[in-house]
Amino acid sequence: MPYTTTPPLLAVEVVSPESVFRDHHTKRQEYATFGIPSYWVLTPDPDKPSIIEFRLKDGEYTEVAPVFGEDVLETELPFPVRVVPQWLLRLDGDWRRHIGGPKEAEDAKTAQETEKPESGA
Repeated sequence: MPYTTTPPLLAVEVVSPESVFRDHHTKRQEYATFGIPSYWVLTPDPDKPSIIEFRLKDGEYTEVAPVFGEDVLETELPFPVRVVPQWLLRLDGDWRRHIGGPKEAEDAKTAQETEKPESGA
């Protein structure tokens, strides 16, 4: 399979202790050179998870919005999305509750409760 010659709309790197410099510097430069318009750096630190959004402008990335913990990253580029860094660490398996924010979470919880079969039926 040949390599793509068209840049993707978004590159996302998940930082590990071994990749901090590479993800924040080396890959950032490589992705800018390739022309990827949006770049996110996710840090899944249990104490302070974060997402940093960068956008390409004049061949260089500009930091748009760093968000931490329960803060909401809400962006329109490269597509409309809302993400909370803390969601990256949730291991409860109920992903529907964590997509979209508080109202959507409550709606998902209500829907899930109405889907449960009645006991004793």
